[in-house]
Amino acid sequence: MVFHTLKAGVFALLVAMTVSIAPVCAAPSVSASADSSAPAAAAGESAAAPDDMPVTEMAWPTEGDMQMSHDKPKTFLGRLLAWLGMWHPAVIHFPIALVLTVGLLEAAAALRRQPLYGASNKLLLGIATLGAFAAAPLGWASAGMPAVDDESALAIHRWLGTALPFLILALWRLKRPVEQAAGRLGGRGYEAALALTVLLILIQAYFGAEITHGAGHFKF
Repeated sequence: MVFHTLKAGVFALLVAMTVSIAPVCAAPSVSASADSSAPAAAAGESAAAPDDMPVTEMAWPTEGDMQMSHDKPKTFLGRLLAWLGMWHPAVIHFPIALVLTVGLLEAAAALRRQPLYGASNKLLLGIATLGAFAAAPLGWASAGMPAVDDESALAIHRWLGTALPFLILALWRLKRPVEQAAGRLGGRGYEAALALTVLLILIQAYFGAEITHGAGHFKF
């Protein structure tokens, strides 16, 4: 029954993705038809000499209110912190994936009443804890110290990201060792803490993407 439900959910997701991608694919054709109907004089004006061609700069994804300064620091310490901060997006995806995997395995264990599915989750949570405690300082190196004019998305992302490593550490402490976890499902406190952590990680990921890609990036 659960397998059929998962198949139906995957099919519905594929249909939704197809519907959402269709308008995007149609946009270039509309733009092409508009360009073909432009006056011939405009086409002649566009054929300028290579030296007269204007140089356009690509806008940064956070152009606008969310734009951050990309001036290179002058001091060695500033350049070092900026370089370390660039590793934050790469490092943070590892603990995120591990915690979400733990949530999926615990859900499968609870639905199928098979504790063995979540027996190794303490190891996964231990690795996720190390990754989270590495990613949080890198996030501070990337964003810098708090300022009064920080956007709300940046402030939420900063402090939620600071708290999550400690919450993942608490999950690791609550999770039973492999021998015990293989025979019994997790306690209610552990399950509630895991559900809260998964929810906060999804919220954290949303605000992180808003900082990178701008407000309203997830609109349908």
